[in-house]
Amino acid sequence: MDLLLKNRKVLVTGGSKGIGLACASVLAAEGADLIVSSRSAVNLDKAASNIGKHGGQLLTFSADISREDDIDALAEFVTSRFGYVDGLVINAGGPPLGPALGHSDEVWMETVSTLLLSVVRLTRIFVPVMSERKFGRIINISSTGVKQPIPGLVLSNSIRQAAGAYLKTLSSEVASHNVFINTILPGATETERLASLHETIAGKTGKSIEEVITERKSAIPAGGFGDPVNIGSLAAFLLSGRNGYVTGQSIAVDGGLVNFPL
Repeated sequence: MDLLLKNRKVLVTGGSKGIGLACASVLAAEGADLIVSSRSAVNLDKAASNIGKHGGQLLTFSADISREDDIDALAEFVTSRFGYVDGLVINAGGPPLGPALGHSDEVWMETVSTLLLSVVRLTRIFVPVMSERKFGRIINISSTGVKQPIPGLVLSNSIRQAAGAYLKTLSSEVASHNVFINTILPGATETERLASLHETIAGKTGKSIEEVITERKSAIPAGGFGDPVNIGSLAAFLLSGRNGYVTGQSIAVDGGLVNFPL
C-alpha cells in the first residue's frame, strides 16, 4: 500500500536511537522528507547513515526538546528549510527510574519539561500552520504506563499521562481542520532503555538478567518483546494521507500485555 508519504515534510524528535530512529527509518523508506533531531550530534550522524536515502530529503538538527530555546532554534531551522511540516513525531528519552516518593522537586520539574512542556511547545508552534494548510498529522510516543502504571517508573507514568490528556483535548479542537493527533503506547520494546530496566530489576531482585527477561516475556501474550519497527510502522500509517479518520486515540503496541477496559 502506498501511504502517500512521498515528499511529505516530517519532523522527528529523539530520532537518533530506538523507537525514534525506527520511526524515521520507516518514514524515509516511504519517501518522506525528514528533519531528525536529537540531543547528540554524534548520534545523529550515526542515525543518518542508518536511516538511508530513499529519494526524500534527510536533514538533522541537534536539539534538547526539554529546553524552550532549543525548541525555538529547531522550529527556526524547520521553517528555513521546509517552511512547514505535514507531520510531527514527538519522542523523548525516558526519565529516571525510582519509587513514587523517591524523586526531588528538581527531577519532577525536569521530567515535566521533557515529557509535557516539550509537547505543548512543539504543538503550539506547528499546529497553527497545519490548521491553516488543512493537513497535519502528529504522533506522541508515550508508554503503556499511562494506562497501567509500571512499577518503578512513577515519573513516566505520571507526566506522560498529563501529556496524553493535553493531546486528547487539543485533538478535538483541531480535527475539523484535518489535523489528526494520536498517541502511541509502546510496551516492552527492544531498546537500550529496556535493557537498562532489566539490569535495574536484576540488581534489585538478585535474579540474573536472563531470568528477568524470561519472566517478562512469559507474561506477554504475544510471547516476546516488540521491535521498534512495530512502532515505526504504526506511526507511518497514522502520519499518512491514508489516515483519514483516526484521531484523539491512545494506541497500545504491547503484544497484548495490558488489559484496557472495553
